[in-house]
Amino acid sequence: MKIDPELREILRKKAESIVVEASTCCRIDYGDPVAEVLDPRELREMLDNCRVVIAFFYTPTCPYCRMLKPVFEEAAGFYRGKALFAAVNLARFPFMSDALGIMGTPTIIAFVRGREAGRLVGLVPLEKLEAFVEAALDAGGCG
Repeated sequence: MKIDPELREILRKKAESIVVEASTCCRIDYGDPVAEVLDPRELREMLDNCRVVIAFFYTPTCPYCRMLKPVFEEAAGFYRGKALFAAVNLARFPFMSDALGIMGTPTIIAFVRGREAGRLVGLVPLEKLEAFVEAALDAGGCG
């Protein structure tokens, strides 16, 4: 059976797009290594478009959050393109604490394919954060 050349080209392009989509761990780029969540719907969009999202939940008055922020930013720069790193100000969105069961800050939650895959609570060293991110990347097939 002979396939029409036009149909063959359509099928080839579709197959290429499927391969590209399957290999892309995140279909959006916010420019900065850490995307500040300005609207709760934005976090949902991130979870829908990225296989792995590492979210840093903080409050501006938390001293441990301020200490962890540069560590989180360093990891975000290193893993850029493999996972999306997001920062969520819980003083701006306090209902998210209840929705996600966050009892204190700082809290870092790894989401893989839109679901929580793990969390770190409190001030953690870069090495522990890196191991946490690596595990999430492996679980999401982005390692």
